Amino acid sequence: MRIIFLVCCILMLSACISSRQAEQAYKKGNYLKSIDLIAAFVEEKGEAKLDANDLTRFRQIVGDVAAHYENALLSADRTNYGSRIQSYEALLKMKVRLSERFFSQQISFFNNKYSIIGLRKAIAEEYYSWGNAVTCQSSACYAMRAEKYQKGSEYYKYRDIETLHQQANNQYMQVAAQEFYELGKYYADSGSFQLAAEKFAAASKVYKPLGKYKDSDQLFVVYDKKYRTKEAKEHFQQAQAIIAKANSRYDYRKIAKLFQYAAEIYQPYGDYQNARALAKQYQQKGIIKVYVSSGYQSLASNSFFNDYYQFVYTPSQADVVINIESRSHYQNTSPPLHITSMNENLIEKTIHVTNANGDIEKKDIYKTYYFNLETQTYSNELQINMNINVNGLYIYHDSQIFISRSMMNKYNYTGDVPAKYHNYTSGEYLTHEQLYQQGLKQAENYLANILTEIHRYTDQL
Repeated sequence: MRIIFLVCCILMLSACISSRQAEQAYKKGNYLKSIDLIAAFVEEKGEAKLDANDLTRFRQIVGDVAAHYENALLSADRTNYGSRIQSYEALLKMKVRLSERFFSQQISFFNNKYSIIGLRKAIAEEYYSWGNAVTCQSSACYAMRAEKYQKGSEYYKYRDIETLHQQANNQYMQVAAQEFYELGKYYADSGSFQLAAEKFAAASKVYKPLGKYKDSDQLFVVYDKKYRTKEAKEHFQQAQAIIAKANSRYDYRKIAKLFQYAAEIYQPYGDYQNARALAKQYQQKGIIKVYVSSGYQSLASNSFFNDYYQFVYTPSQADVVINIESRSHYQNTSPPLHITSMNENLIEKTIHVTNANGDIEKKDIYKTYYFNLETQTYSNELQINMNINVNGLYIYHDSQIFISRSMMNKYNYTGDVPAKYHNYTSGEYLTHEQLYQQGLKQAENYLANILTEIHRYTDQL
């Protein structure tokens, strides 16, 4: 019974909190939130449990919120379309939330005053008037006008709003195309061929639903080709200038990039003076061939990631030869047994005795425990010896040792062991493979640093 009573109290408290939250939301100016909260309160409590105070509170909040938005409509300037639309939209949200519920008749003063269709129509009318009020001299104005008509039509097909939207949108496309076209001519006259091409392309794109706009398509091609020709020529000439004094792979790679850029930017109009083939030719001259010992190519590819590094399979083909030798040695120790004798005097029990004065007092009875602590130490070690020899364009020689170890102690009590002592272990004993992976990670990190340094150095050759 007590549990049922507590549950009922919690439910009642929850309902009270929802009601208060609605009132607090209203006082803070969160009007639509207060409607959601009071409606949720009424729904949660249920028709059978609603009392007169609940209904009075409900009607009060609905009436106050509706009056707030109605007053906002009355006080708003007739041309303040945005504010009026916000008020109508709020009333529409209220209507949707509060209609066709078991409590709808309790707020008939609101529900009978408004209909969903009527509110949607009122919103559409405001957008209609807003669109009509926009005076246009630019494409941005026509876009705004079209937007207002479109938004209004999404609420209600008011009068000829759809036709007006189509007309405004067509006017936007016409004016925007003209604006882009004129900008294209301006940039063309000033020698900004790329911008000119972009504006002519924009004119064609915005007018496309209506067809072709003047000669914007042809002018786009003219100035796009001029821009790309100019860019390709500049990069082609830069490459030729470097060729005259090139004496390193680094120079050849730079030349290849310039030819490649010239080829790519001119690509829509064909091959610019054989730039693509020249790019491949100088890229081949700039390649650095690398040989890496078997098993380490994948690691090396993380460092030599540029397309001008090429891995080869024999040292004789390579510009950089990286020989890596490694071997590992594993050892573990037999766990010696170390025994420590221990004893401890502990209270076994307490008895009551009569002392010389005849008084009863407590007396602890002790017991001496004799036991042993057996300790076994398990340890192992893996050693990786790595030798690195680099020859060719980069010279480097080094040897490193990477050691990984593990150790675990087992403690075991034997004999007459007090209850408070328990067997336990400390440390961690790793397998041969686990130790190898630890050592390999150290070795690979070390090797990766060396490979990165080789790449950094040879990248400038």
